[in-house]
Amino acid sequence: MAINIKNNAVVVDRFLRKYFKNQKYSELVPAMKYGTLFGGKKIRSTIILNTAKIFKLNLNQVINICAAVECIHSYSLIHDDLPCMDNDRFRRGKPSAHVKFGEATAILAGNSLLTFAFEIITDKKFNIKPSLKVIILKKLAECAGHVGIAGGQFLDLKYEKSKIGSSKIINMQKKKTGKLFQFCCLAPAIVSNQNAKTKTEMSAIGDEIGLLFQIADDLLDVKGNKKKVGKPVNNDKKKGKSTLIKLLGYKKTLEFALSRKKLIINKLQKYGSRSKKLIEITNFILNRSY
Repeated sequence: MAINIKNNAVVVDRFLRKYFKNQKYSELVPAMKYGTLFGGKKIRSTIILNTAKIFKLNLNQVINICAAVECIHSYSLIHDDLPCMDNDRFRRGKPSAHVKFGEATAILAGNSLLTFAFEIITDKKFNIKPSLKVIILKKLAECAGHVGIAGGQFLDLKYEKSKIGSSKIINMQKKKTGKLFQFCCLAPAIVSNQNAKTKTEMSAIGDEIGLLFQIADDLLDVKGNKKKVGKPVNNDKKKGKSTLIKLLGYKKTLEFALSRKKLIINKLQKYGSRSKKLIEITNFILNRSY
């Protein structure tokens, strides 16, 4: 499974490197490349590519979407790591962007990656119908903004050192992490012109995969290896983060995650052998050590 992820990461990184090369140079480019190209599992891209297999799409029909999602994700990490946010000094086994380049440059690089994502989707060489591009752009904007990643990060900070119930924690994590995963499963359904029912189903699956990913991250923060994870562990407890582990304990949270994983796989099995790769990545997400 790890080989599949690595291969997908190579494909997406190659596309991004070429895209950066064809851009007009600015002094923000090194920080933008640092945030996107050097490290990272590219799991979100793998979700897109594996969902594309369900709908029999080829690489050229989704590669721009993969690249755009990685830019959005990297922008969110750069900003999350800032001293005014989570104040994390390491990411992906190396110094965070603000440590490497300074806070101002990191903020501007993050902003630029956010807008860069939309440039990539609107590129004329991305050969899908313009009407579909508009839908994809709207959905991606929703995932990145106040009802998605940004809103989830706001709640994450707001809930620190507070007693928060499970429904609010899950809602926060579905915004902060789940929304982008939701988009990753939805986008291939949009590109392949699936009906409304299928799009709703894929959105729900992506939402659940995103929640599973966040819970797995929380579990790794408790029992993960700093070297493998690529950042310090036990951070959530130190910062007073509101997580299911804090509320339910490690064992019950793991049991909850296993039940969610089973639910996801049951939903995917209706697509038969075409969903094999997406099921594999779902299993990997909870079983990973990094």
